[in-house]
Amino acid sequence: MLSFETNREDISSELLDEIKLFYPHFDECDLSIKHHYSAIVGEKTMVKNIVKINDNEYVFCDDYPNNLGEIMRKRLDKRATKSAIFSALKSFSGKVLPWGSLTGIRPSKLVYDLLSDGNSLDQARVLMQEKFSVSEKKSNLICDIVANQNGIYTRDEKLLNLYVHIPFCTTKCSYCSFVTEPLSRVKTLVPDYVKLLKTEIKQSLDFINSNGKLFSVYVGGGTPTALESEQIYELFSDFPFSDVEFTIEAGRPDTITKEKLDAMKAVGANRVCVNPQSLVNRTLSAIGRAHTAEDFFEKFDLVKQYGFDINVDTIAGLVGESLDDFIYTLDGVCALNPENITVHTLSRKNGSALAQGGKFDNGEVEKMVDYAFGKLTANGYYPYYLYRQKQMLGNLENVGYCKAGKQCVNNITTMEDCLSVIACGAGAISKIVHTSENRIERFANMRDLRLYMQNFDEKLKDKLFFYEKQFTK
Repeated sequence: MLSFETNREDISSELLDEIKLFYPHFDECDLSIKHHYSAIVGEKTMVKNIVKINDNEYVFCDDYPNNLGEIMRKRLDKRATKSAIFSALKSFSGKVLPWGSLTGIRPSKLVYDLLSDGNSLDQARVLMQEKFSVSEKKSNLICDIVANQNGIYTRDEKLLNLYVHIPFCTTKCSYCSFVTEPLSRVKTLVPDYVKLLKTEIKQSLDFINSNGKLFSVYVGGGTPTALESEQIYELFSDFPFSDVEFTIEAGRPDTITKEKLDAMKAVGANRVCVNPQSLVNRTLSAIGRAHTAEDFFEKFDLVKQYGFDINVDTIAGLVGESLDDFIYTLDGVCALNPENITVHTLSRKNGSALAQGGKFDNGEVEKMVDYAFGKLTANGYYPYYLYRQKQMLGNLENVGYCKAGKQCVNNITTMEDCLSVIACGAGAISKIVHTSENRIERFANMRDLRLYMQNFDEKLKDKLFFYEKQFTK
């Protein structure tokens, strides 16, 4: 059992995240870690971190100027402390981790920070390795991704994304922790939900049009195509989305019909997500998907006939899958030549059936991720966005790949937190990005479907007030 003591209680949870990189199961490690931080202010601020692991002691000293602003001082202070814990554990364990000491979800943010400090992209590659122990392979990957975001990444406060949430699914996947409702249990509530959601979309668009410009629209879930075709049309037919990227997730092939695609085309959608996750039927059954690989191929072909750009998701590290299984899936998807392929690494998300079922790992997951990079880049795909989650197998990452010029702009601007997002629907979270202050304000809608509907008028009023207050500061 882990025993951990620190005099930096203000960031103790982040220090524990560093420990989890090396020892993800605290109940299985026999470790005593004691950490002491001290700082002396003279001509410079001198910081000392002493880390004692069992009988081994490690000492780390850092310094920085005293004329820094409060935010930058705290950032450097925390960075030095986390780095000390990481470096001590690296020396003690002998483990080499692909993303080094980084525990945040967006390594690209660190690269953008380095660029804003006057470094070149090549210098950022080196600094990622020297300051954060990121491997050469991963530092090259994230810097290439930043380069591939050029021309799309923007911090214009007048541009806003619209997100619409459909919290219904036909089945529950074993790895999913999202708050969604089984469609069979709430089907009678869906028509009223659609009416209220349409009102929320209209109010949100009125705000966007009065205060800026719509940049992109993304309809996610859940499974948006769990809705009937008439409901899809009712929800969006009054809104002029034809001149922006308009993405609708149709992630489950078993929910796709010609009538729904007709409705999506009629309301101006131009990008559709069709997600097999795996092309191995025994895996699909095991993880709770209601479709087969054959269903995916059939529905992919149907979606392609409509001229949509297509995003396809796969998952590396699924339970029971070998490297050969993953190669079979990726090769099969790649042969279809979709505009986007995202390779997720399985995450043991709290609240998911996977996490509740006990400990799980896949010893071949890093080989799967490496194979995906080699296969896709050799076939004309470019990595263009990346994010990480806690408890990912192998401490790895999710990477989106695209054909030249086919980046999903919503994925970039949302993942990078560079544009504000006005979000509609139960459980949706809006965020206002104040670029000049490097600050984000958030507003969360009620997660429970029934409470969202019962309190709709009051909460919509609160939300519109939040928009006005935050956006006009």
